[in-house]
Amino acid sequence: MYTFRTLTKEDAEQYWRLRLEGLKNHPDAFGHSFDDEQQTPLEEVQEGLEGDPESDEVWIGIFDEDTLFGFGQVKPYELSRESHKAMISGVYISPDYRGGTGRALMEALIEEAKQIPDVEQVILAVLSGNEAAQKLYESLGFEVYAEDPDSVKLEDGTYRDDIWMKKYV
Repeated sequence: MYTFRTLTKEDAEQYWRLRLEGLKNHPDAFGHSFDDEQQTPLEEVQEGLEGDPESDEVWIGIFDEDTLFGFGQVKPYELSRESHKAMISGVYISPDYRGGTGRALMEALIEEAKQIPDVEQVILAVLSGNEAAQKLYESLGFEVYAEDPDSVKLEDGTYRDDIWMKKYV
């Protein structure tokens, strides 16, 4: 049985290993690169997981007993005129655990977003070429509302578009 919980600074080492795994093995699925991120000190990772105490921003992890194998972030928009929106980002599931756990994690992230006062919309971006993720998001009720062509330039010189998706909650 898998469990979900908010990540804390005590989870930083497991989280960081898993994040770097995702960036290294799936460089075309994320805006950040492995080369840029691997230089980040663990203390900075810990601070990032703790988040802003005045924000409802949270990282949710999915665990197999004590082993973290997936995560994602929910972050509300900060401007008062955008406080009806929250963003899901940084979603990753280790390949050994795929096959339904991504859906479970996304459902948990959506539920977390619903708990944030005033949130009516959940926003996310997926890079073009990541059809599996886009199909998952569509099956959960997200709809494409915009595309940002050539948003990310990969190390090999090719480009990926950001596909922006929205779900009303």
